[in-house]
Amino acid sequence: MTNVELANTIRHKLFADRPTIQEAWDFAFRMINSMAESEKVAATTALMVMLNTISKEILKNEEAQHGV
Repeated sequence: MTNVELANTIRHKLFADRPTIQEAWDFAFRMINSMAESEKVAATTALMVMLNTISKEILKNEEAQHGV
């Protein structure tokens, strides 16, 4: 899967985006921090697993394309 294919796969038109990754990160944690304490760990875990998986795919793509 190329990075373009990856981006198209994870994009969902129902939801917005933010101008920068930092702004998206801040938004995500504002949302998580608005949750009940008992839900914060699960939401944070789900977010981080998704981000780690995306990171792994990007690195795999870079390795395949550039030998990095």
